[in-house]
Amino acid sequence: MDPVWRHILRLSMWVGVLGFMRIFSLLSRDRFDNLTTLAYTSPVQYYKIAGLLSVLFACSIAWYLGCFVFFPASITFLTLEFLPVVLDTVQVMTKYFAHLLDQWRENGFESKRIISYYTELAADVLILGCTLLQYLQLLWMHGISFGLVDIVLLLNVRSVLKNLHSKLQIHRERWRALSYVRSRYVHASIAEIAAYNDDCAICREKMKTAKKLACGHLFHL
Repeated sequence: MDPVWRHILRLSMWVGVLGFMRIFSLLSRDRFDNLTTLAYTSPVQYYKIAGLLSVLFACSIAWYLGCFVFFPASITFLTLEFLPVVLDTVQVMTKYFAHLLDQWRENGFESKRIISYYTELAADVLILGCTLLQYLQLLWMHGISFGLVDIVLLLNVRSVLKNLHSKLQIHRERWRALSYVRSRYVHASIAEIAAYNDDCAICREKMKTAKKLACGHLFHL
């Protein structure tokens, strides 16, 4: 952009507002993680988080629509700034509603953990993808001249690619392990679960449904 201080200040304040929303999104994720470890949480707490997440999502959409009015020339750059905030918020909302279903249903929501895992994985991969695209855009805008800025950007691109590879590699290993476990288990009966009356030794949550391995031990999926 042209080095006009008025424009730079206005854009900095605009991105600063988005930064505050990102911080609140991360705080809501930490708050949700804390609530899932408590034995009992009042409905008011759930309503507060649901309200905060809804407000964050609405504000993010309003912020992005405002970009078309105030900064039409920088819309590509601002889109890559906007997407991580929305993805983080949607990730927490999805995990949150899956948790509520698990709380409300008598036999729990068996797919809760799978939904939470894949939601977090998809959000992390997409956010890393947005970050990578943003670095590549900055490289293209700046022009590769092998100066200090270009070296820093290339190192950041390398770091993002390394993180992406690491996440996909971990997911591949988990998928193999899960496929192996699925081939070895059968569904445990309600009587067997009641007889043990125990928490899952892995995730430490109460077993409303369980899988029985060949050795006879019961675990969550």
